[in-house]
Amino acid sequence: MGQSGSGEDQEDRTVALAGLREMLSGALRDRVAAAGVLLVAGVLLLMALVLAVAALVTIIAAYLGTVRALLAVAGGLVVLALLLVWITSARNRRAAEIRATTRALWAATAVNAASSILRGGAKGHDDGSGTSGGTHRSAFLIAGGLALMLLAFLVPGGGGKGDDTGPEDPETGPDDPA
Repeated sequence: MGQSGSGEDQEDRTVALAGLREMLSGALRDRVAAAGVLLVAGVLLLMALVLAVAALVTIIAAYLGTVRALLAVAGGLVVLALLLVWITSARNRRAAEIRATTRALWAATAVNAASSILRGGAKGHDDGSGTSGGTHRSAFLIAGGLALMLLAFLVPGGGGKGDDTGPEDPETGPDDPA
């Protein structure tokens, strides 16, 4: 029975690995196909934008002349780009403030939990056997409290650093795009 069971286990593993391989290759094909579709759609969108700008310049050129129309459209695009940078900067600043608040809340929660654990003291219970588990429980709680306090210092941007970064100088976090 040991031999036949081993052979069946090996066969089951082989079938499972083959199924996993097929699933992964199918997922890869789907992602490549989706990336290809997005690339073609991006190129078409870029062409449409270029043609729209050319049409806008042609329309304005009838009133202002070609050079002035090109300058007007270029100025409009510069103003649009500045607005986008300003909006993105404001959003990033707000996101940095939210991350800083979240880090502060994590640190405060960890310190609060650690201090309440450490203040609790050893509260052993007597189960009638004459031995008390209070010392063991107390050491465990102290270790847990110290671990929570360490967590407060290990949270990115918390504890160990001063709070010298303001909203004008936001730090990038792990959830920010590179």
